[in-house]
Amino acid sequence: MGTKGRDVCLWMFFALFLIPIFLRGAAWYAALGVMICLALSFLYYCCWYLPGAVRMSRGMGLNIAVLLSLNPLWARLLIGRNIQGGFSRAFEVHVRSEKRELSQYLQLFTADLERARNSFPGAIFLWESSTPLPLLVRRLIRQGSLDGSAFLKDGGWLVPGFPFTERDLQTGRVKRGAIVSKAT
Repeated sequence: MGTKGRDVCLWMFFALFLIPIFLRGAAWYAALGVMICLALSFLYYCCWYLPGAVRMSRGMGLNIAVLLSLNPLWARLLIGRNIQGGFSRAFEVHVRSEKRELSQYLQLFTADLERARNSFPGAIFLWESSTPLPLLVRRLIRQGSLDGSAFLKDGGWLVPGFPFTERDLQTGRVKRGAIVSKAT
């Protein structure tokens, strides 16, 4: 699901919340059923999916990064034609928001990304961030952009963030990107 999947669920829920005003009969019940499914999806995200991703990341030995597992079809939809070839698994990369010095943050984040890349060869890692990217990531993007296995673009993903969801993004400097890890 990832955070973009969560945002899609929330947007659809509140859009469907307005539709029953104009519907009657079976269409009203169908909209209500879809709203209940979306609410249950959001509950699953908050109660099981997100805590499970944090536990998995800590169990892997990641210090500040959290990997949210995505459906590869959803990842393909997000990246469009920016990445050539396939990938076996997909992850959104998030960073726990802790106050650290920039140099310490970059060292820890680099170590986490290297560990994740080695743990999941053939997986794609997606992110959206306004923080500086570690040298390792910039180097991998440069190398990967030559063969179509990485990209970095200005702006966020197409799914707008839902209001009041926690984001530490500075909107003028947001970049989105993805890297397909290779076996080392």
